[in-house]
Amino acid sequence: MANHVQTELAERYLARAGFFWRKVRDSRFRDWQKRARSAAWKNVVWNWSELGISESAREAAQTLEFVPSEVFAHPDIISAHPELIDYYRLMACLSGKGLSQIKSRAFTKDKVALCRLLNGFLSSLLTTTAKASREGLLNTIFAEAGTEWQGTWVNSIGLRASQALEQVLVIYAAQQGVLDTAATAKLTEKHRGLVLKSGTILLFGSEPDVECRSKAGELICVIEIKGSADKAGAQTRLGETKKSFTKAKLENPRCHTIFLPSVLTPSVEKQLKTEREIDQFFDLLAILKDEGKRVAFLKELFKFRLREDI
Repeated sequence: MANHVQTELAERYLARAGFFWRKVRDSRFRDWQKRARSAAWKNVVWNWSELGISESAREAAQTLEFVPSEVFAHPDIISAHPELIDYYRLMACLSGKGLSQIKSRAFTKDKVALCRLLNGFLSSLLTTTAKASREGLLNTIFAEAGTEWQGTWVNSIGLRASQALEQVLVIYAAQQGVLDTAATAKLTEKHRGLVLKSGTILLFGSEPDVECRSKAGELICVIEIKGSADKAGAQTRLGETKKSFTKAKLENPRCHTIFLPSVLTPSVEKQLKTEREIDQFFDLLAILKDEGKRVAFLKELFKFRLREDI
């Protein structure tokens, strides 16, 4: 068992390393930096106060031998090179989501306002790191991008786990002769899911990952899939699951909830025994890798929860 776990972890971390390597290889950060620097020679007029650039930040930029366009956003520059918005955003340590949350819809067309927002963060960063090296400051781009890549990686793990379980459900329903192929084909024109001959519908989404409704539309079972192997985030994933299940129970108190994590810490496993919102939990990796445990889970779901005649 220990060897299996070690092999599983090694495979995951190797895949993660490959993912990050490809991201670094395909990044355009150095190209963006050169493009931003070259923009200084295009007769751009800088209205420092209007663009939200502080005097101390200007002095820090000069000390570190940056040309203005290398560290400050200008409306003419981002109009000509919209991709440089990501360059300035990453240098300011602002995530794409963070920038979207801060700025208002008006910023979409108002380039001056957008530059003022970015330059406010950049000015603060330059002032507080005035003694840093040029290279050190530019490396903040990789630091911020790394956090975004980590989020993308975690989301991709969950997506792959959800897709793997969806495939298992479809294949099993077909093998047991309970899949309504024609109805499923019509359903998938608008929604991902499958329809059983009894009229029960299984919809694949994000919250919950699997939503099972009777022919009459009653919510009878929901499944949450958590594919991440990161033990540090186990408690957070449990909280997300409880939130989803609470919503399901509010709609139908008799709705059966099933939690499928790929890793459990002792504290989370202990907590699961007392959680009212979570009726059952199964080891996701065991379902995907062990035929016996996969069949046991599928029988539990289809026969006892969905009441299918299998």
